[in-house]
Amino acid sequence: MQKTLRKPENWQYFESLCKKLWGELWEIPHKIKKNGRLGQPQNGVDVYGIPKNENEYWGIQCKGKNDDYLNSKLTNAEIDEEIKKAKTFSPKLKVFIIATTQSKDVGIEQYIREKDIENRAQGSFEIILLCWEDIVDLIEENRETLNWYLGINSFRDKYDFEIVFSNGTSKTCIKPKFLKSITKYRTIHSNLKPPSHIQMILPKIPTMMFQSNEVNRSWCSLDISLKNIGNVVLENWYVKLKLNKARKISDNFNVHFLLNEQTKQMMYDNRTLYEYKDKKEFLYEPVNGEPLIQKSGRTFTIYFIPEFDQKMLKITWELLARDFNKTGLLEIELEPEFKEEINYIEVDKELSFKKDKVEIKELIEERT
Repeated sequence: MQKTLRKPENWQYFESLCKKLWGELWEIPHKIKKNGRLGQPQNGVDVYGIPKNENEYWGIQCKGKNDDYLNSKLTNAEIDEEIKKAKTFSPKLKVFIIATTQSKDVGIEQYIREKDIENRAQGSFEIILLCWEDIVDLIEENRETLNWYLGINSFRDKYDFEIVFSNGTSKTCIKPKFLKSITKYRTIHSNLKPPSHIQMILPKIPTMMFQSNEVNRSWCSLDISLKNIGNVVLENWYVKLKLNKARKISDNFNVHFLLNEQTKQMMYDNRTLYEYKDKKEFLYEPVNGEPLIQKSGRTFTIYFIPEFDQKMLKITWELLARDFNKTGLLEIELEPEFKEEINYIEVDKELSFKKDKVEIKELIEERT
């Protein structure tokens, strides 16, 4: 954006820009003032204030010098007249700034330097000239003013960010799988058989390296999409995801398989997604601090096992970036499916019968 900010459309806009910019520079955004109202004599000063850590007034003369403005070139005589008027400002100024939309000019800059030396030698204020290129540098170094100025010119920086599921929304539904273990009592030699409807066909999980012969089918996966939907690059950014409730969480696909700790460590190398099991929280950090450019995104997968009686999972998320923060909420409806397992305990008399015992467990099966 260097040196490409267009000049204000009129001198009134330029005066407002100077007030906003120097209010930020001087750290007095609510104390800096425009001098009087339109049509009143201003004693050479359009904007004034006492900068932070100073105890005397500084004044700014705003000179709009676009080609479309009248008197588009700043002259030595005009400078002399503004300095003369500024000396009548009360209380007296410590610094007098001439801010102009005119492009830099060697002759005018030399003349200001000479007048500055002359004026200070007489015990009066310091004189500073800032042409449009100088002002653009200051605007670009002060983001609040930059966004304000771009806004009045209808191309404001817009920060925005969203997190959605693979369906493109912030809501989805999944069907976790659990084992319903039922213990029944029967007399010895009973011919009772488990009902045929309790068997379920479950999806197979892809073969992975280092896997054992057992797989935990209760793990659920969620694809998370991060998107920069604004028109500004996000820098120094990361995202936190916090689950409101869950039995277990993980950031690695291999949790489906029952692996030893050494194997898990091998699988976790070079990751950018971190889990904090005690907080039920994930932290996503970009590789090598890469910025997230406009209209781009990242996708990753998290894994969790919900509580057996859980019907809704909520994930609160927070984006933290250098110049922008945002929070949001993801919602997952849970519709658990159960594979039933019936265990029989044989008793020799009816008096030993007890109520059926039902226990919900994670579903761990032999890999097929």
